Parts: sequence; C-alpha cells; structure tokens
Amino acid sequence: MHEMPQKITIQVNGEPHTLFSGSSVNDLLADIGSDGKTVATLINNRIVRPEHRRNCRLENGDHVEILIFAGGG
Repeated sequence: MHEMPQKITIQVNGEPHTLFSGSSVNDLLADIGSDGKTVATLINNRIVRPEHRRNCRLENGDHVEILIFAGGG
C-alpha cells in the first residue's frame, strides 16, 4: 500500500494555498504560473533571494508574500 504524499497549507498573499510537503519556493512559483523573474518573495516577513528559492522549503502555516514588479512611467 502506498502512502499519499503529505500536503501543507500556507498563506499566499493572504489566501490559503495547498502544496505537497517538502515544496520549495520555486515549486510554489511554478504552481501559480510565475517564472519568478519579476517577483520578490517573502516567507514569514523574510526576503528569500532568487538564488535561495530552490532550497527554501515551505512549512505548514508559512505566510508567503509574492510581490510583482511592474514597470511604468
């Protein structure tokens, strides 16, 4: 019998979002359809730099803010 993968629930920009346990910030960005190039990510009010997103694992209850950079003029 195979065990079902564990899931976690996090808050993304104030909304609940479910992911598999062990998901990284990059996994989250892919899940929401972002290439990650024009966003900043904060986990529990701490900035996660792009080079660290692959290794930054999300945990149940984490609060994630994804800020989108928009050009203008």
